[in-house]
Amino acid sequence: MTREGFARRLRRALRARDLIEFIRALSPSFDERVQKKVDEAAAKRSWTYHLFWWRYDQVPYMLRSMLLNVERGLEDLGVFTAEFQQRHEVLRRYFAGDPLGKEERDVAVQMIKRFKDAASRLAVLDVLIDRKPGAGFISVLNEVLKSEGAPAIPEKASAEDIARHLASIDPGLALKALRHAEEHLKNEITMIIEEAKHAR
Repeated sequence: MTREGFARRLRRALRARDLIEFIRALSPSFDERVQKKVDEAAAKRSWTYHLFWWRYDQVPYMLRSMLLNVERGLEDLGVFTAEFQQRHEVLRRYFAGDPLGKEERDVAVQMIKRFKDAASRLAVLDVLIDRKPGAGFISVLNEVLKSEGAPAIPEKASAEDIARHLASIDPGLALKALRHAEEHLKNEITMIIEEAKHAR
């Protein structure tokens, strides 16, 4: 998507009267977690904290809160990527149905849970720019996979399906796709912040 197209869809989403209801429906416990995440961001002076709270009057409160949730998703994705680099074979064997010891099985289950949490939180970005939840993450992963001639992830794949797909391909390629996705999503957040300032 071009920058102009991205900005146009974002402005349309920001003006939607039912955006808050949409987010609450997407994550019923979202409002309860907002203050906790704000406190966490303030305590560690995260990049979101500096971007948002130093310019409190320029970015709508709801948007700051939503993007704090996205930041947690990026953190989860970063941890998963590091774990994937070290434990790819365990995850591959788990999805293949190979025999695993309890410790290895627990590691695989925890990795999958972390990835699901990341995907769920990152879906907020799709809502903000009027995409189907999850579509942006899958699309950016597929950019790398297709460029290397690897099988693409189906558009409607669940988070567990995505993890299974990544575990089934060359680990170096999977890591390249994950890191590309992380960088791309960070850039989208920066664009959202800038567009939100101009949309007020």
